[in-house]
Amino acid sequence: MVLIYGLCGNCDQDIQMLVGHSLFALCKKLVWHLSYSCSHCGEAIELNDTHTIPDEIREEILAKEGTWNLIVLEKEQRATVVTKIMREAMSLLLAEAMKLKKKMPGSVLIGTKSETYRLKQLLAAEGLKASVSRSVTKIGVVDQIGFGVGPLNHMG
Repeated sequence: MVLIYGLCGNCDQDIQMLVGHSLFALCKKLVWHLSYSCSHCGEAIELNDTHTIPDEIREEILAKEGTWNLIVLEKEQRATVVTKIMREAMSLLLAEAMKLKKKMPGSVLIGTKSETYRLKQLLAAEGLKASVSRSVTKIGVVDQIGFGVGPLNHMG
């Protein structure tokens, strides 16, 4: 969980919120979380959502928890299968998916830990080889891939 600052939805006073992004393993879906309790008015919120994570929350998570690489070890015919799975999981256009395929074998994309581990699990379920490693990059220099409605989090 990451601590961020915002305004209470009830009284507009400054508050601290806990946010997070995790993988719900049973259904292989991403879930984002937000919670706070306002010390000014007593408003308390607990959110869990499987829809697209708001960009500002995702950026805070990336800034505080770092970025993660999905490394696909497949090539040729098996890389085509990987591309199909990733295209479906990420709601990619064909051209976007083909850009990822050209990076195989190797580091295909960068995202949150939960985003990359979800893709790794989807690939492993089909017997495809991939790994996840923490990125060693400076914030703001990472070429993050986000397609469709939102970056990596509308996967399924």
